[in-house]
Amino acid sequence: MDADTTEDNEMKMRVVLLLVGIAAVSFAGDLVTKSGMVFRNYVLMGADAKGIKIFYNNGGEDRQAVLPVSEFPDDMKDTVNRIAKKIPDARKAAQEKTKQDRLDKATSTKQAKETAARQKKSATILQKEQDNYKKVQEKIQKKSSKSEKNPFKK
Repeated sequence: MDADTTEDNEMKMRVVLLLVGIAAVSFAGDLVTKSGMVFRNYVLMGADAKGIKIFYNNGGEDRQAVLPVSEFPDDMKDTVNRIAKKIPDARKAAQEKTKQDRLDKATSTKQAKETAARQKKSATILQKEQDNYKKVQEKIQKKSSKSEKNPFKK
């Protein structure tokens, strides 16, 4: 990763954290959806590929959910519509991430297969060398045992 990408990622993270803080102050409370689901202490987190992401806490641990735009109450229409405009970008980003993940997996699999093939080839070469070494040792042993039987014979 180059320095520009790292700096861009750091800047994006700062912006996200700032927005989270603003959102937490602005929307902390209860959200009752049109279908009647209740999300206590919710925070709108932004656009997701499948809708709008929220964080909430219904008395246990913090959780997250993605709700379709149609589930939000009418009194949140302006805020929801502003966030909803970013859903296509979130979908595109999710698709690109999925594509990159598949590419990374394919590359990793290819590298693993190449490594396994090199290891197998190395093992075969090593085995041949050991077999040749063993044959040479056996010849030397045969010669030395013949010469030990009759040391006076030339």
